[in-house]
Amino acid sequence: MFKITNPKRLSPTACLSELPNILDEERIAEILLVGDGPQVFSLSIGQLESIGCRCHFARSQRGLEELLNQKQFDIVLTMHRIEGGSTDWLGAALSGSRTTLFYALPVEVGCWWVPVLRFGAECLGSPALRPREFADALDRIVDEIRTTVAKKVS
Repeated sequence: MFKITNPKRLSPTACLSELPNILDEERIAEILLVGDGPQVFSLSIGQLESIGCRCHFARSQRGLEELLNQKQFDIVLTMHRIEGGSTDWLGAALSGSRTTLFYALPVEVGCWWVPVLRFGAECLGSPALRPREFADALDRIVDEIRTTVAKKVS
């Protein structure tokens, strides 16, 4: 596991230090939800848990750092501002890992989701996704994770 001493200076390869347990057939994906409250994630949580994903939640900068030190996440869904700071550093910190990162973009009703990283690669120029598009994107990403895990097992 890696230790965050300065969250803005996290090594791009630090997230690679914990390899997934490919023999854990129950695990499809580890998801980290980062924000002040779970309400913005309510639809995503239900969707992700229904397909076997394990969701974790961080409300603060400290909680976020602790969770990132404990495990690697396949998908991170985050708000820009959280208790104790912002999450602006996450893109740089997770770049080069296998993590997919989305930032929530609040709109008049609900939020749209901006893709920042897809399996650790930058998504520059990708459009924000409306809720239905985002739900479809999450399904595709989890399917890709499932396929990758299945290939490693066989």
